[in-house]
Amino acid sequence: MIRKIMVWAGVVMLGACLCSAEVWKAPDQEKAKERAKELVPFVDAVKDDCKVLRRVCLLDKGIDIKDVETTYFHLESPIIKAREDHYGPVRFAHKRHAALIGDCTACHHYRPKDESMSETTRCSACHQEAFKADNPQRLGLKAAFHQQCMACHKQEAKGPVNCTGCHLKNVPDHKELVKLPDDADPFQVTAECRRCHDAQAEDMLTTAHWLWKGPSPFTVKHRKDIQHGKGTTALNNY
Repeated sequence: MIRKIMVWAGVVMLGACLCSAEVWKAPDQEKAKERAKELVPFVDAVKDDCKVLRRVCLLDKGIDIKDVETTYFHLESPIIKAREDHYGPVRFAHKRHAALIGDCTACHHYRPKDESMSETTRCSACHQEAFKADNPQRLGLKAAFHQQCMACHKQEAKGPVNCTGCHLKNVPDHKELVKLPDDADPFQVTAECRRCHDAQAEDMLTTAHWLWKGPSPFTVKHRKDIQHGKGTTALNNY
């Protein structure tokens, strides 16, 4: 059991080292994060067409999936975060949804009354904070997202319809939670982690990763073993 605890501590300490190392960042992801921070002017007046006329309007203008410029959205608007921040952002595959639905009006149901503005203006132009003083009847951005996405997912019987189906929970900053001396040993690291995550620690000891179940054809002197790993004969730090 002592060996198991030390190995588990090694995993934690190695993970901390990896997290602090500089890692490659995907350009599209970084661009989407920057776009998510933008605040756009509020569109007060919209052209109130019925859905049929709205669809005809887009067809007449030749607007189709080929005109989708932004493939991927990182939905983390400061409008929503200003009021609450319990969950992480949603990674929204914009172009994939457009291709599957095949109807831009499913989401872009109205357009700004100002003809100089885009036919497919972004959601946060029309939907901003809830109960906006000068336009209280307009849905807030969070409600608009939830109503639009979940209603469609339920109707199509595809896609998540609960909080953690779309979002990861925001994890608190562990720098504020973890209390360890500067020269902590593996036993102290393990004890501190298990202070909050004891159930997860016990669960990990039964996983295939820990037990390393299966043949070990390339392991010297263990080629015929079917269980060779952290839980039995091997000691490592990953």
